[in-house]
Amino acid sequence: MSDEQTPQRPLLERYPGLVGKLPFMALGEFPTPVKPLATLAKAIGVTDLWAKCDDICAPVYGGNKIRKLEFLLADALERGCTSVLTFGGLGSNHALATSIYCQRLGLNCIAILTPEPATAAVRRTLRYHLKLGTRLELANRYGDARATADRLIAEIGNAKVYTVPFGGSSWVGTTGFVNAGLELAEQIANGQIVEPDIIYLGCGTAGSTAGLALGLQLAGLGTHIEAVQVTPESLQLTRLFAQLFVATGQHLNALDDAISLRGLSKTGVNVRTDQLGEGYAIPTQGAIEAVELMQQSENMPASLTYTGKAMAALIADARAGLLAGKRVLFWNTFNSRPYPQLPDDDSWRALPEGFHELFKN
Repeated sequence: MSDEQTPQRPLLERYPGLVGKLPFMALGEFPTPVKPLATLAKAIGVTDLWAKCDDICAPVYGGNKIRKLEFLLADALERGCTSVLTFGGLGSNHALATSIYCQRLGLNCIAILTPEPATAAVRRTLRYHLKLGTRLELANRYGDARATADRLIAEIGNAKVYTVPFGGSSWVGTTGFVNAGLELAEQIANGQIVEPDIIYLGCGTAGSTAGLALGLQLAGLGTHIEAVQVTPESLQLTRLFAQLFVATGQHLNALDDAISLRGLSKTGVNVRTDQLGEGYAIPTQGAIEAVELMQQSENMPASLTYTGKAMAALIADARAGLLAGKRVLFWNTFNSRPYPQLPDDDSWRALPEGFHELFKN
């Protein structure tokens, strides 16, 4: 496909030296819109509240993972891989999105999944994987996932497998959100939205947060980010964010030295744990209230795992008076596209045996 036919992204347009060096493949429909949340703002006492609608970034399956997959799956194809191996919880949106887009590109997808509460949403996601033909492997503990991956890579052949970490949070995946920061800067420059004082988003593996922070700073914006942790504290997200922020900047600078790292700072991000509750994918009362309020006020669907907890942080800050006079943007990382029709029968028995208990109970 020629450059004229290839949909571009602000990152590639702003830094043309990356073209041909940084693999990219358009999977989503960007830029995603920004819209005011006037009814919700009134309900929680915020003067100026907006949403960045990544939930509708693609017609089949949206959410924040598509931005990362545009670079990750392009890299996999560039390297001649035939399979993509990734990780996630049982109901992982990242693992599901990876499988959906692998299928579209003719890549095999292997997902190593770790335990989380066995909800109806988890079972529905596993049925979707079954429909897609994802090769699923169960790792009973987070620490077992790497050993399972090593076994599968040895079985398939190292040269054929492209490994994507939890959440797609390698420097390559993080690049997708560098682009997101530059995309928002263009919308600000075009008058679609005034530069926000604060952005709220869910933070699972820190790639979206690190990329967004880097992109905003490259665009010369001073917006502060409240990154709401939804994954276990053992991940040490503040440290992981800093590592990804630095590594992504260094790799992009090595590809195009027009990307200057001078003056960039990690201090504009606050990784907070006050909404985590009892752990990953375990709902909190704040998240339940936030999801209900988002639906009632703005007809905006959300999840109790990520977006509900991120909005709960925003609501808590608003009620504490911390957002008085602030321009606030909520980055909607949810997928709001409907799932296809999935059978409600015993077809789950085709899943590996380790998953069966999730359906028996």
